[in-house]
Amino acid sequence: MKKLLFPLLALLAVSACSPQVYSLMLDVRGPSTSGLDLSRKSLAIVTMETPDSTFDRNAASAMARVLEQDYFGGEELVGMYRVPAADSVSLDLMHSLIMDTDADVVFLLNSTIDLPDDKARLPLSTSLSVYDSMGEDKVHRFKGQAYMLPKDGTSDLSEEAEKVGNRIATRFLSTWKTESFSLYYFDDFNAGSWESALKLSYENKFAKAIDVWSKFVKGGTALKRAAASYNIAMAFYLLEDYEMASKWLDMADSLENLSLSPGLRKRITERLEK
Repeated sequence: MKKLLFPLLALLAVSACSPQVYSLMLDVRGPSTSGLDLSRKSLAIVTMETPDSTFDRNAASAMARVLEQDYFGGEELVGMYRVPAADSVSLDLMHSLIMDTDADVVFLLNSTIDLPDDKARLPLSTSLSVYDSMGEDKVHRFKGQAYMLPKDGTSDLSEEAEKVGNRIATRFLSTWKTESFSLYYFDDFNAGSWESALKLSYENKFAKAIDVWSKFVKGGTALKRAAASYNIAMAFYLLEDYEMASKWLDMADSLENLSLSPGLRKRITERLEK
């Protein structure tokens, strides 16, 4: 979900019949610091059945909650799975997990808790393998080592596991950058008009704004129908539905040569190529 920062009105009309431009400054989701872009993808976390699998399951649960909050608005949509232990993690294994989980991206988590080197510390080694079926055909591998300080010896490691899961998830959270997005409107400020659609856009209610603009596509001048189609394309872009955005921009281009169209076309193409 994009975050709305503030609106900036740019009045570019050259006549009363020309559209004006309303610009929004929005925070746009980018790839995580790991380099992987997880937006608009289904996710699954898999743990191995090993002597330390309970620790991994707790860590995976914590990791899932953090990812769900970032990518799915807190909905419990990250799948959780278990598999038998494997000596190594191969590309074939990750392909198999993609098929079994039916997820776009699979995380395979495997930790080893060594015997304590003293009475207070437990050495921990964690290996995370990630495969993105919509990206490069390779296994992305991440490793970490730490010392844990459980409260009651080895009897309760759930809090430590949660910390590990949270720490791992941080590397896969979205990054954000501020960009400007423009919409067309005309000076017919009535109920259910262009102004109300702009207000809905300002409130991040792009789906409802689409309903308003759809009315303008059905009638009026070619210029107004093109402007409404462009706005719908932009709204779908902001909703991260790039296929629908491309379809509506095609319609706008078939009606009128809009100055803002090439910029939106470039954005859509870049997203579809990722």
